[in-house]
Amino acid sequence: MPRGAYELDPTALPTNIKEIDVPLHLLAEPKESNSENNTYSQCVHFACKGRTYETGQVWSFCSGDDYLPRYYGKIQKITFVQAFEQDPVVKLHVGRLKATVIKGVIQWIDKRMPTGCGSFRATKALEIFTDLDVFSRQISSEDGNNYSIMPKTGNIWAIYRNWSNDIDVVDLQSQTYDLVEILNDKQDYKVLLLAPDGGFKLADRAGFGSVYLGATEHWIDGKDVRFTIPKSELLRFSHQVPTSKVTKEIHGALQEVYEPNIEALPVNLIL
Repeated sequence: MPRGAYELDPTALPTNIKEIDVPLHLLAEPKESNSENNTYSQCVHFACKGRTYETGQVWSFCSGDDYLPRYYGKIQKITFVQAFEQDPVVKLHVGRLKATVIKGVIQWIDKRMPTGCGSFRATKALEIFTDLDVFSRQISSEDGNNYSIMPKTGNIWAIYRNWSNDIDVVDLQSQTYDLVEILNDKQDYKVLLLAPDGGFKLADRAGFGSVYLGATEHWIDGKDVRFTIPKSELLRFSHQVPTSKVTKEIHGALQEVYEPNIEALPVNLIL
């Protein structure tokens, strides 16, 4: 049993168990987040996944018909419920981030289209998440309640292959994508096309084990694998793909390659 817990007679307890705030002394050491107001953050750690969720954190998460991590939310509260003889269910109360217009950036015509990068602001309306597997990566860029989520040098992003600002949200499931490495973000975005094992083939979520490195040729004859995406076309970037850099033998030689998070790869990543 957890430290400080009691075993109670279930016949003496009500049928419905009330939802309560996470007991900090049971789940994690409380952290003082604001000494002036003497407030503390809530956090819960999952050792099996190596993840800690804490109030105030911002995460990208998978949602929508194509279930890609181009949505963002801020954890405002953590609660849990536990029925007898069942594992506790952790609930994250999350406020979605809402995209704001950036001057000079071409905007979606369909206002229902998700915005995967840009400037965002935290909202007060909360959603409750119990499936924590939908969370992809933690976001660190913050300025008060404003958040800047931009492609940065060294990041790996999925981009819309045939991007235009008149893509409709109903067309998302049929979109095709490319995977690129950001080489430079100072002015416009200089990017390098990536490919599975450096070659061209169909790569989808069923293709477990694929690693990516710089493509040796573009899928369009004559096009350079290094190209520029203007800052005005920022929305061409769909979402960041969490990756690990590993060394593997490719075609008989050891090379540094990218191993992407399979869940963040679009289904229609065709090379």
